[in-house]
Amino acid sequence: MAERATRHLPSVDSPVQALDQATAWAIRRTGGHLRVDPARAINPKPWDEAGTEELLEDARRWERVRGNDVLDATDFLSRVVGGLLGIRLDGIGGRLEVFPALPEGWRQFSARRLRAHRTLFDVDIRARAEWLTVKLAVRFGPPVPTIVGSKIANVSRVSVDEVPMVGPRAILTASEEHEVVLYYGE
Repeated sequence: MAERATRHLPSVDSPVQALDQATAWAIRRTGGHLRVDPARAINPKPWDEAGTEELLEDARRWERVRGNDVLDATDFLSRVVGGLLGIRLDGIGGRLEVFPALPEGWRQFSARRLRAHRTLFDVDIRARAEWLTVKLAVRFGPPVPTIVGSKIANVSRVSVDEVPMVGPRAILTASEEHEVVLYYGE
């Protein structure tokens, strides 16, 4: 019964329990939504290992203290979605960009009920030695033009729903469910 009630709420599932719990708190604190932010006019600082470590340390600090003054909930969610997941909106009503930056050693990360304009979608990211799989599933709302790539590795080839694509990124219109595989190499 509890599983049925929670599957309709936004959430993240990562290898770090403190991150999952702090994200759940931040989602509740910001009105129950996990939103994709628009791209900033000025390029934000690139996401790197230091950004990941800072995010995880903030989550662990929140877990120890459990106070509302420990984290800024909006900023924390923005770093989870825009930094760690690498998901942002390019322009007003524009395309969804997915460029995940999973930390070394993480094999999976998922987010449920992300909101991009009027569309709710789920994303599952699975990392392997030679490839990265990104599954997108639109749960509600209109299709979204989407680009999927990698910020941390050279991509030699790409497939979308098992169809080979040309170039190092996948460009598609996300509607229903899609699986993008980014193969690493030169």
